[in-house]
Amino acid sequence: MYASNAAAAYATVTNNILGPRDIEQRIFQQTNGQLMAVRDDPAVHFSEIAEAVHVNTQLWTMLAVDVFSDENTLPLTLRSQIASLALFSQKTGRAVLRGEAKIDDLIEVNRAMIGGLEGMPAPIAKGVQ
Repeated sequence: MYASNAAAAYATVTNNILGPRDIEQRIFQQTNGQLMAVRDDPAVHFSEIAEAVHVNTQLWTMLAVDVFSDENTLPLTLRSQIASLALFSQKTGRAVLRGEAKIDDLIEVNRAMIGGLEGMPAPIAKGVQ
């Protein structure tokens, strides 16, 4: 009981201190950390890779849903670019699970988003448009 109250209080404080971009940036950093951890673990199990890719796919799916929403106030061009990145990430995630792509491709796209959220656009991974 106390733990859930503490978690709720922490979430409230976090939301009051951090803006939406900061929260999005942290989520991308956490997701990228999970992807890098499985990439760097020589004894990683496929289930751990699948979980990291799944979390990344969920993040990008939520972003795609958001940018397609009529309530989204981002410029249409930026919304289209984010939607394209979401589709690329989802497709690449499936390819990673089939052994046809490297997890680094997902990490690089996420780094680009982190850079964009910081206001410093990072180069997009090769092959992403």
